Amino acid sequence: MKRQLSGWGKNILINTNVSFPKNLSELKRNIKQGCIARGLGRSYGDSSINPDKTIITINLKKIINFDEKNGILETETGISIEEILNLIIKKGWFLPVTPGSKKITLGGMIASDVHGKNHHKVGSFSNYIISLKVINYKKKIIECSKNKNTKFYNYTIGGMGLTGVIYSAKIRLKKIESNLIFEEKIKTHNLKQTLKYINLSQNWEYNVAWIDTSTSFKKLGRSIMSRGYFVNSNKNKSLFFMKNKSLFNNLPEIFPPFFMSSFVIKIFNFFYFLLSKSKKKITDIDSFFYPLDKITNWNIIYGKKGFISYQCSLPSHNSHKSIYEILRVLKENRVYSFVSVLKSMRRSRNSLSFSQKGFTLVFDFPIYKKIYKVLNKVDSIVLNYRGKVYLTKDSRISQKNFLKINKGFNKKDYKNYRKKINYYFNSLQSKRLGI
Repeated sequence: MKRQLSGWGKNILINTNVSFPKNLSELKRNIKQGCIARGLGRSYGDSSINPDKTIITINLKKIINFDEKNGILETETGISIEEILNLIIKKGWFLPVTPGSKKITLGGMIASDVHGKNHHKVGSFSNYIISLKVINYKKKIIECSKNKNTKFYNYTIGGMGLTGVIYSAKIRLKKIESNLIFEEKIKTHNLKQTLKYINLSQNWEYNVAWIDTSTSFKKLGRSIMSRGYFVNSNKNKSLFFMKNKSLFNNLPEIFPPFFMSSFVIKIFNFFYFLLSKSKKKITDIDSFFYPLDKITNWNIIYGKKGFISYQCSLPSHNSHKSIYEILRVLKENRVYSFVSVLKSMRRSRNSLSFSQKGFTLVFDFPIYKKIYKVLNKVDSIVLNYRGKVYLTKDSRISQKNFLKINKGFNKKDYKNYRKKINYYFNSLQSKRLGI
């Protein structure tokens, strides 16, 4: 079946042959040279599309086993975060690591080695994976874990689907006593203050900061910082899953490219900061972890050209200097972002992961005329400070810069493995980056 597909950023659109396998045998039949697996299409760039063959896994979501007593879940990986949460929260469990949307499959979480607002405490999702079953290039099921087929396991987690199709996973869950979060919001007035409060919040379970990219140079890095933890219920209250009430099921596709101009984003940033207040409150899981899911197709507000998401990690050493340099380049070129986030991170054990001890920055940019030149400058800053780039968000970094920045993909063992399987699994991104 031919279909047009893009990443969530909608800035790259291609025609591809797609299939929707309903079971394991159908999945194996659809695996062909040059294919790539795709879940709900929430990776932002070109990592889950391939002109030759794209296998969409959303029908593969059978629960294999749920150990409710010990919090161990084994399931096919086409299942979404939303579907997992609907099952586990009422039993007193939560995902130990979650990204900022429920509209993501478990397979995508593993291929991206996702991180959340608690990375500084628990690291990335890979720390909670017990074992995987992956369909390799010979259409055989490879069972792997930290102790079995270890190299293959390490190349699969954070490997962007390039080792095979992740068919099922066994994961450890997080015990919770309620579905409520105690949240504190703090307004900061410059980057120095923001970094100070993030560092002072390392004992909090979750923390994250929204960053204003369009304020004055003196105030660059001012933020609305949010930190929180699950409320422990001393009373015998039932746990329940409060679903986000979407403001709109689907926004109409009426937004012109200039709607998210630098001027408009500057106005949005100004009023968001102005109207936000430092406060403490009890909130629910949806509001704290998944606020963007309130509008199901918010990505269309950038117009038909789409947008570019950029995420990098930067080490703790010289963190103020490196982050400020990036914000200064954006400000000087009037390249602004409204969805702009700063989080703290810990060191990753996974060689393909972009995380490291320090911080991560993420921005969503409209397709400004000079966006590619400006982001090339940002790449240089990231490279200079020994940072890394997150492939799940990427759609434009050059092969040369990427292989210098994310060195795990350029190591001899990994390159030899990809050659051994004749680059069987490929995305538009992997071809662009030569990995």
